[in-house]
Amino acid sequence: MFRSRTPALAALCAPAVTLALALTAAVAVPPAEAAPARPDPIAGFTEENAVWQRQYERLLSAVPDAKEARSLDAELAAEPGLTTTTGDRHRVARIVARLRSYGLEPEVRTYYAYLSMPERVTVEMTAPEHRTLPVKERRRPWQKHFDQVIPGHNGMSPSGEVRGEVVYANYGRPEDFALLAKNGVSVEGKIVLVRYGRVFRGIKPREAARHGAKGVLIYSDPADDGSTRGPVYPDGPWRASDGIQRGSIAQIQLAAGDPQTPGWPAVKGARRIDPEDAPMLKGLVPTTPISYGAAEPLLRALKGPEVPKDWQGGLPFPYRYGPGGTKVHLDLENGFNVRPLWDVTVRIPGSERPDQEVILGAHHDAWTYGSVDNLSGTENVLQIGRALGRLLERGWRPKRTIVLATWDGEEYGLFGSTEYAEDRERDLRNAVAYVNMDGAGGSDFGASATPALDRSVIDASKEVGWPGTSGTLYEAWKAQNKGATPIDRIGGGSDFQAFFQRFGVPAMDLGSATPGASGSYHCSCDDYYWTSHFGDPDFEYHAAMSRLAGIAALRLANADVVAIGYRPYAEETAAYLADFTAEQRKRLGSVVVDVSGSIAQAKAWRRAAEALQERADEALREDDTDAFRGLNEKIMRTERDLLTSAGLPGRPWYRHQVYAPGIDTGYATQRLPALYDALFVDKDPAAAKAYEARLRASLRAATRTLTP
Repeated sequence: MFRSRTPALAALCAPAVTLALALTAAVAVPPAEAAPARPDPIAGFTEENAVWQRQYERLLSAVPDAKEARSLDAELAAEPGLTTTTGDRHRVARIVARLRSYGLEPEVRTYYAYLSMPERVTVEMTAPEHRTLPVKERRRPWQKHFDQVIPGHNGMSPSGEVRGEVVYANYGRPEDFALLAKNGVSVEGKIVLVRYGRVFRGIKPREAARHGAKGVLIYSDPADDGSTRGPVYPDGPWRASDGIQRGSIAQIQLAAGDPQTPGWPAVKGARRIDPEDAPMLKGLVPTTPISYGAAEPLLRALKGPEVPKDWQGGLPFPYRYGPGGTKVHLDLENGFNVRPLWDVTVRIPGSERPDQEVILGAHHDAWTYGSVDNLSGTENVLQIGRALGRLLERGWRPKRTIVLATWDGEEYGLFGSTEYAEDRERDLRNAVAYVNMDGAGGSDFGASATPALDRSVIDASKEVGWPGTSGTLYEAWKAQNKGATPIDRIGGGSDFQAFFQRFGVPAMDLGSATPGASGSYHCSCDDYYWTSHFGDPDFEYHAAMSRLAGIAALRLANADVVAIGYRPYAEETAAYLADFTAEQRKRLGSVVVDVSGSIAQAKAWRRAAEALQERADEALREDDTDAFRGLNEKIMRTERDLLTSAGLPGRPWYRHQVYAPGIDTGYATQRLPALYDALFVDKDPAAAKAYEARLRASLRAATRTLTP
């Protein structure tokens, strides 16, 4: 049946038209631009509803501003916010107060996570001379509550007191340890010194332990984010010689969330496994971070051959492998306890489909002050909440429910977002999408997403003016990338993981950074001073990112047919399968696992996606509201079809068969993870063939889902 008025417009009704026009005047949107007769089309909207969508996008975009962004950062970054601490609790209270001031009704959800806190951190150079090395930065005059800044700490590291010779192992990747062995350098019984970068920090102690090391020191080399890159904090954005990069070494490539409740929510009284059985905590040795100022005497005194050119860092002397020359005493006492953490959420019920949710989130916890990581994201969520609060006051409602969230415990292992997702597993079956922000207040834009959401990211970027330019974010993005708009595929390391890789919720991660931002990463210099002097002095990029994420979420919430497209997804999957075949020939000399059946199924999936898009386009042209519901159900279910209940080999917490964090990288995206893990990591052709059959069945299910 065809209707002259869509449900979305019916919900607005005539009074809402008056309210919308009043809102237009209130936020100074020119009346001539308020409701154009024939707007540019918006993917997923009828022509009529596109008029109103653009109206509300302009109203939303007018609210986030640089002054509010500065105020939020000055307030929230004034005190360190390490998860579960007093500073974190204060931060949660401030977030709640802000949300209430916007007319919203925030809820604090408490979960209980097993995590470490440093009780004693001692690093001493014992040969060729004795030095007690610093384990915390110097306090700068403007830094308040500095006593709450913990010493350098690698979260989830086991305690231990070890002494031994030092071996330098570059970035601590598997290939770095292989090169040491090739050169006859053993790390057995040694303390390994590695620099940050290239792979997730948790891979470094895992590899060191596999090769027999008894302790690890991780430092930030000035060639990567310090003095050789430019002026250092507080005179510039790069890491000073005393800057320490804290960070968790929990094995997040195996699981995420509270280590003792893998797969179920860490609520009060939850069943808990023993820590020694927790996948996230296995295979580690005592590990702690130090600054490059502290690492310099250790590296300078090392004996042995000089390292190759690509192992040489930025300190002014030749680096050597060791051992010999340098000895270290490492004494760590890390207290492990189950502690409460606090997620803050706001739920804005939808007028038509309150069961369908668009979730917009960012974590609020930080290793120190966290101005960039990740108060920039949290402040953007708050600015969007402020804008939606303005609309709600005047009778507006989204078609689908919008959930705003600031997560706790991300830094230790994605705790808050994962526990929330596991707690609401049943509800997430109706989640439309998850939008994440983790570092979102700088000039260089970047995004990662499921291929199904690429168009949503690109289209939203065309609606946002970009500071420092006369054009849009889309135009600046293209200019930064030689005419391209590159969107990475989701890997690991932020709060999208549980939503996307365990529960199959389509996800995008929107971020923007300032050149030099890596210099403030996880050190005490990640403060309001850094952002206001180097990161985003005018706070205009913060406001622009709020507009971008707000528009992206609003379109997902209000679309007649959700703009989640599977044709490019199917094409990429077929290409990944072809690459897997080529990789077999390269590594094994022959094809052991035949994926031709999966390639054929991926092509069938593409054809089904094309046909569904044609049906959606026709329904939108004809305003066929009866067709919208069925189309949306199919679109929302398809990403879930790509999960396997068996989980990935060796890491069953992960269920997505197309994307996962790299097993040897932690952050980087691994495509077709079950096939690669089974065949190339576990060297189990039978298991790889079984997982190929599961993948083919999932692609068949995705094809059926999109077929009438």
